[in-house]
Amino acid sequence: MAVERGVGKCKKSHSGSYGYPTRPDEPYAFCPLCGNGMVWSCSQCGRSLPEDSTELEAARFCMHCGAAYFENGDAEK
Repeated sequence: MAVERGVGKCKKSHSGSYGYPTRPDEPYAFCPLCGNGMVWSCSQCGRSLPEDSTELEAARFCMHCGAAYFENGDAEK
């Protein structure tokens, strides 16, 4: 089954979403606030990022496999 909605973030921890009412229908490649690439799921295991906004902002590593969401595990502040 295809994912119909999701949440993501960029390296600067700007969050985004798609598939919700008033949001884009599909994931977008770049953050509209800073231009960095968006991450919508773990590149290692494919699991979704946390949907809770506080957890999403703080998350640097996948809670399912431990892989870093961004190169060297660091999100920019």
